[in-house]
Formats: sequence, structure tokens, C-alpha cells
Amino acid sequence: MKLKVLQLCTTLILILTFAAAAPAADVKVAVVDMADVIFNSSEGKRAQESIKRKGEELGRDLERRRTDFGRQVEEYQKQAAVMKDDARKRKEEEFGRKEAELRQKVGSSQQEMAKLEEKELKPLYDKFKRVIEQISKEGKYSLILDKRVVIGFDPSVDITEKVKDAFGR
Repeated sequence: MKLKVLQLCTTLILILTFAAAAPAADVKVAVVDMADVIFNSSEGKRAQESIKRKGEELGRDLERRRTDFGRQVEEYQKQAAVMKDDARKRKEEEFGRKEAELRQKVGSSQQEMAKLEEKELKPLYDKFKRVIEQISKEGKYSLILDKRVVIGFDPSVDITEKVKDAFGR
């Protein structure tokens, strides 16, 4: 969400800058579907598959841990009525530690996924940027915007296919 707001603000600033600075000059604008270019490329599909596999692996581990913890709590609840106070207290403290460990594992799994996404996707975003810079220079575009931040446009300014060809399908 923050990324979309940042993109929109950047786009508006760029548009206003070009509009104010270039009334006498021709401004050539294009739009491109960045997500389509990146995620439908062979490299993007490989990255998504790698991220998906890791997410499933971590998800299975977390689900196994949650199930095990739930089963232990259920067994405890069945026995709690006949347990001595000190044994019940120790068991509840143990569950508190296990619950904290589970929350910590969820957090570390989320961090691991974020690092993997960064590792897998950053090279693709960098490549996309280089391709856009090259096409911008060759086509003498003043401004190339991502379709997701544009409310409306003439389809003739859509250069997504051209960018896909340069990016590599």
C-alpha cells in the first residue's frame, strides 16, 4: 500500500514538473504494465515459483507446530482439573513459553520470506529499470509511467509489449 502511494505521489510530482518545465517542448509520455512485464517473464515466473515453494515449506512447518501446540493444550485442558496447583502452574508457564516461541517462529518466517522476495525480485526490478531507461532514451520519452498509477490513457501510448520484448519473455 505504501509503495502505491509513493508511486502515485512520485508520478504526480513528475507530471507537474514536466508540465511546468516543458510548455514549449514536446512531452512524449508512455505507460507500461510493470507487473505484467516482470511477473510474466520466464525469470519472473522462476522467482515466483521459488518464493511459493519456500512459503509452502515454511507454512507446513508452522502448521505442524501450531497443530502440535494445540494438541498439547487440549490434552492439558482434559487433565487440568485433576492436576495439582504447582504442576498446573508449571504447565501453563511452559505453554506461555511455547506460545511465545511459536509467535517468534512466525515472525522469523515472515522475515525470511521478505528477504527471499528481496533477493529474488530485486534483480528483476533492476533489469526492468535498465530496460525502461534504454527504451526511454531510444524512443525519446519524457516520461514512462506504470499503468497501475494512471487513471486513464490512450492505448496507443502503451509500450508494454515493446518492454516485454526488450526484457525477455
